[in-house]
Amino acid sequence: MTPGGALDFKLLAFFPSDHATVENGKLYVHGGYWSRLNFPRYPQVVPAIALVAVLEVPFARYHAEHGFTIRMKDPDGKMLPLDIGGTFRVGAGPDMEYGDPTVMPITVPVYNLVLDRAGDYSFTFTLDGKELGRYPIRAVQVPVPLQFNLAPPPPPQSEAS
Repeated sequence: MTPGGALDFKLLAFFPSDHATVENGKLYVHGGYWSRLNFPRYPQVVPAIALVAVLEVPFARYHAEHGFTIRMKDPDGKMLPLDIGGTFRVGAGPDMEYGDPTVMPITVPVYNLVLDRAGDYSFTFTLDGKELGRYPIRAVQVPVPLQFNLAPPPPPQSEAS
């Protein structure tokens, strides 16, 4: 198989978002393509995100089962427990010409993602055992904002005689 050949999948997009869904073959994304998470302390739990991948499936790969995995690496390059997998099978739609590829969006919700420390993490997307893409994110420790009391001081108490 040669790059750009008729048998190669193309990863058209791969990114995290706040929320994403696929309906009627269309991808709906809210808060997508971010690459930085700011927290005042670690470890930190990210309650919910969605990972998005958009594949171009070549005609020659129709009607076969394909498997994908999404994993995450920590700042040291070690794999984290995040290990998402799935399979799919694609066929030609009735309006397609012979040989046309199919664009297929995939969304995966991720809940309670634990980041142990600040640093550079990355999500990886693998299809049929071959890594097609990587998306880096940076977890940053930011200072806690100072709290100011902007309310006027209370009036002085009068002494009762």
